[in-house]
Amino acid sequence: MYSKIYVALSILLLVSCSRQQKNELPDSVGKLGSLVVVSDAETHKVMNNSIEDLFLSPVPHLPNGEPYFEIVKPEAYDFSRFFFNHKSVLVLVNESNLESMQELLKPFTEKTIQKLINDTAPVLMNKKDLFAKHQHVVYLFGKNRQDLNTKFLKAKQNILNALMDFELQDQHDKMYKDTSNITKYQKQIMLAHGMTVQVPGIFQLKKVKEDVFWFQFDAIEGETPKNIGLLVHSYPYKDTSDFSYSSIISARDSVCKYLIAGELPGTYMGTTESEYYPPRFKTVENIKGRYAVKIRGWWTIKGLSQAGPFIRYVIHMPEKNRLFVFEGFVYKPSLNTKERDLRFIESIAKSIK
Repeated sequence: MYSKIYVALSILLLVSCSRQQKNELPDSVGKLGSLVVVSDAETHKVMNNSIEDLFLSPVPHLPNGEPYFEIVKPEAYDFSRFFFNHKSVLVLVNESNLESMQELLKPFTEKTIQKLINDTAPVLMNKKDLFAKHQHVVYLFGKNRQDLNTKFLKAKQNILNALMDFELQDQHDKMYKDTSNITKYQKQIMLAHGMTVQVPGIFQLKKVKEDVFWFQFDAIEGETPKNIGLLVHSYPYKDTSDFSYSSIISARDSVCKYLIAGELPGTYMGTTESEYYPPRFKTVENIKGRYAVKIRGWWTIKGLSQAGPFIRYVIHMPEKNRLFVFEGFVYKPSLNTKERDLRFIESIAKSIK
């Protein structure tokens, strides 16, 4: 966090706009991992390298150079015609493009705009559901193009984090707006473990064994099948060493070995530590006020060449002296686009309660 950066993420629910009344807003569009960056042509030219270096950088947890975002960079006129209902939008404002940005700037007073332009530190402003439901529009202001670029570089990690967080929350809100789309197993999971997660209706219960739930979603992407699996279970908590990477993986492997068999007899899911795959990541999280650890790693079918990424959440339930586990894993043979599926899993994780 930069000490001189003040980040104001002001969330306005269902802001009215000239295009539509709030109860008539269309649903947002755009796949996970896509972003619209709006400014004037000259600003795009000046900031092109900064924008692409940030958003097109490869995520560190996957091979093959998958970027944080796929981006399009329209001017305000084209945004209003073609991209107004995109779910994730970044607006870059300076004094030279105020007139062309009038529609996008309607949530702000002239006084506020001038204050944000003249602020010496980068200030991020956020508007929710401005032109579409389940949409976030993030603004950055500068005096001129160079000032805007300087502020962007100072605040780039904040910008990236905010856009990714908003994307996951908007995906979650959109996915669960229809409660009939939630599977019937939430109460069963709650009774078994003391916590639960809302599993989307596109997932089928593949197996449940000793209160370990395995759900799976099968689809075709292009002409290739893909699978997204979800695991939900819990186990006793002994001490803080249970949150170490080795302890979490040991618990994972013991569950997967007896639950998830491979296609051939004697094969089963495990965790690989091979250097062939990108580094593993462990982060500390706060989930509904509870201490949690998130692991990004790589699963493999022992004895076969099948493998893929997983995200595993381990959450402390001190009142039960247990650890609640939610995991999602992806299998997409011959397809090198897995980041969107991992973000989909992360959006489901936001329903843990």
